[in-house]
Amino acid sequence: MTEAVSGAVPASASAPRLALGIGPDGTYTRFGQVLAFVLGLLTTFAFLPLVVVAALLYTRAETRFGEDPARARALVNWSWLSITVPVLVAVAAGVAVAALKG
Repeated sequence: MTEAVSGAVPASASAPRLALGIGPDGTYTRFGQVLAFVLGLLTTFAFLPLVVVAALLYTRAETRFGEDPARARALVNWSWLSITVPVLVAVAAGVAVAALKG
């Protein structure tokens, strides 16, 4: 005799995947705030237009968390890429220049 449990939620559905630095309610975590500030500041020096793009993407994601969390996570991830890639490129360029000089 086995009974079906009504309303049972599979383990994979009970814990949604979160975007980097974003809490379950769609706001920045403390780590996310610090990381976004540091990367945003570094990106401002490397390539200013991408800071604007990152801000617009995150702002759009904030309005989407309630209705479409998957799309909001994708927007947040693109926002992170917008402020991370220029920093990585700048660091790689700095290492390459230092290697050529030394």
